[in-house]
Amino acid sequence: MLEPTSVFLQKSWERSRMNGVNALTAKDAILEHSQFKQYREQKEEFMREISPTMEHLAYWLKSSYSIVIICDTSGYILESKGDPSFLKDTEKIQVHQGACWSEQVRGTNSAGTVIVEKKPLAVVGKEHYLEANHMLYCAASPIFDPYGELLAVLDFSGLSEKYHPSMLGMVDAMARKIEDWLLIHRPERQVVLSLSPQLHGAHRALVAVNSDGVVIGGNREAQMLLHLDKHVLGTTLLSELLTDIEPLLHRPTGAVRSDTLVLRNIESEESKWHASVLLDTRPPQTAWSAGSKVKQKPIRGNASALYSFHDIYGNDEPFLTAIRLAKRAAITDYTIMLSGESGTGKDIVSQAVHLASPRANKPFVAINCGAIPKSLLESELFGYEAGAFTGAKQSGQPGKIEQAHQGTLFLDEIAEMPLEMQVALLRVLQDFTVTRIGGTRPTHVDVRIITATHTDLWKKVQEGSFRADLFYRLQGVHIILPPLRERADRLQLARLLLAGIETELNQGPLSLSAAAEQLIENYPWPGNVRQLSAALREAAFLSENGRLDISCFPPYILSSYHQPQKVTSELEKLENDAIVEVLLKTGGNVSQTARLLGIGRSTVYRKIKKLSGPM
Repeated sequence: MLEPTSVFLQKSWERSRMNGVNALTAKDAILEHSQFKQYREQKEEFMREISPTMEHLAYWLKSSYSIVIICDTSGYILESKGDPSFLKDTEKIQVHQGACWSEQVRGTNSAGTVIVEKKPLAVVGKEHYLEANHMLYCAASPIFDPYGELLAVLDFSGLSEKYHPSMLGMVDAMARKIEDWLLIHRPERQVVLSLSPQLHGAHRALVAVNSDGVVIGGNREAQMLLHLDKHVLGTTLLSELLTDIEPLLHRPTGAVRSDTLVLRNIESEESKWHASVLLDTRPPQTAWSAGSKVKQKPIRGNASALYSFHDIYGNDEPFLTAIRLAKRAAITDYTIMLSGESGTGKDIVSQAVHLASPRANKPFVAINCGAIPKSLLESELFGYEAGAFTGAKQSGQPGKIEQAHQGTLFLDEIAEMPLEMQVALLRVLQDFTVTRIGGTRPTHVDVRIITATHTDLWKKVQEGSFRADLFYRLQGVHIILPPLRERADRLQLARLLLAGIETELNQGPLSLSAAAEQLIENYPWPGNVRQLSAALREAAFLSENGRLDISCFPPYILSSYHQPQKVTSELEKLENDAIVEVLLKTGGNVSQTARLLGIGRSTVYRKIKKLSGPM
C-alpha cells in the first residue's frame, strides 16, 4: 500500500495498523435496521436542527456525483444525501446509514480521523487506509456543541479524481454555520455577543452569557479567542474576559448595541474587538449586575416548563376548542391524553397545563418513551438502588416518576412504550408507589400524568400492542390538536413566528412576499408548526432586506410544492359572470349580448374562448 506523505495522515495510518484494521471486519460494522432506528431516535433532536442545512447541501450536490454525510462521535453514519447515482455506487463500500466509519473500524478516513484529531481534514484516494476506499475523496470538519464538546462530523464525499482543495474549506465553513445555529437557537435564556477584530475580517466569534453575565457557551472561534473550556463555562463572568462589558449588556432592546471592547491580558492593537448583541432572549426585566455571584454551574437540559397558555397562539376554532378544554382540565388533577401529529405542539400544551395547575410550583418532568432504548427505559422511569447493575451509581438514582413527586410527569410518545413497561406503569397508577430496580422498599409518589401520542392509541389497543387497561387509566381528558394544514390561521401564525424571529436575530422587520404567503397557505406542512418555524428561520436568514420570498424557503419544501395558478382577479370574475348571465338570457346570441353589455362582439368571443379553455 502506498502510504500518505503527510505526517498528519501517517500518524493515522500507524493507529490503523495498531488497531488491526482490515476489510473483512470493516464490512460487518453495520447496525441492523431495528438497531439503527433505535440509535437514530436518540439523536433526533440534533438531526432535526441540522435538517435544513443537510437538505441545502444535498440539493447543491445532487448533480455533482457527490454526497453529504453526518456522522456521530462513534463514527456511525446518521444521514447521507446527495447524488442518487453516487449513493447507489457507494453502497458496496458501506457508505450508508448505520455503517460505522470510525478510524478503529475502517482505518484512515476523513470522518473517523476527524473524530480523533478534532480538526478539519481531507483524505483523498490512496490516502485512505483500506484499498476499497481509494475511489473516494472525503473532506470533513468537526461540529462542536456550545460547550466545546465534539457533537458530530460533517463530511463531503465523491470520486477522488473530482476533489478540489476548496471542498475542505467549504465543509468547514458549513460545519461552523451549524455550530453558530446550535448556539443561537438553544432554549436557554441568554445574550449572544458577536465579536470581530477591527483590523481584519474573520469568521465572527460568538459568546453566550446568562442573565448573571456568566459565560455559558461559545462557537469555535470564541472558544479559541477567550480560551473557553469546561473550567470557564458556567463559572466565569464575561467581565473577567472582556473590559467594559456591563453597558453593552445593560442597554435596552432596540438601542444601538455595539461597542469596542478589549480582551484582557493581551496588549496590542489586535486586542481591540468590535462587539455587538446578536441575540437577547432574557426576560425584559432581566439586567445583569457586575456584582452578580456565580452560585453554581448551569444544569444542561433544564426540565422546567417553559411555556404557558399566554405563549400559545391560535385563531382557528378547532384549535381554540382544544386549548379551552386544556385550560379546563388544567385546574383539575385528571390524567390528560394529548393527541396530534408530530409538531402540533403537544409538548408545549403539556407545559401550559402544568403552569396553569395547582402543581405549577412543583417539578415538570418529561420523558420521551420512544427515544430511550428499551433496556434503559425501566431505570429512567423507576430509578435504581446502588449496585443494582454494572455501572450503577454508588448512591443509586431516583427515576423520573420520583423526580416528578407532587408535580407533573409528561410521557411523550406513550404508544412506543414496550408492553412489559406498560405493566409496570399500570401498577404505579393503581397504588401510586414506585420500587426502584434492585430495591425492595416501595416509595409513595404523588404525580399528575399527561401523555402524548401522534398515533391512534385505541387502534394500538385493538392491534394488541398497547394494553387496554392502561389505556383506560390514561384516557382521562382526551385533547386532540389539529394539524397545521387544517388550521385557518396559518398565515397569522407565520407572521407571529416571524415577529419572534426578529427578536431572536435582533434585526429589522421581516415580511412575507405574496408568493411566500401563498406557499404558507397551500403547502401541507407535514411537520406542522415545528416545520413552519424552522422553515421561516431559514428563510429569514437567507432573505435580503427582510423580505422573505419563496426562493428563501428550504429546497426540500420547494421541490414538493406546486405553486397554484394565479387566481383570477375579483373584477375579472365579476365581468365573466355578467357575460355568462347575459349569454344565457339571449340564448347564446353573441351580437345581442354585446349590444346589451355595450362591448364589442370580438370581446365577447374572446371571453367565451377564455372561459371555455382549450378544446
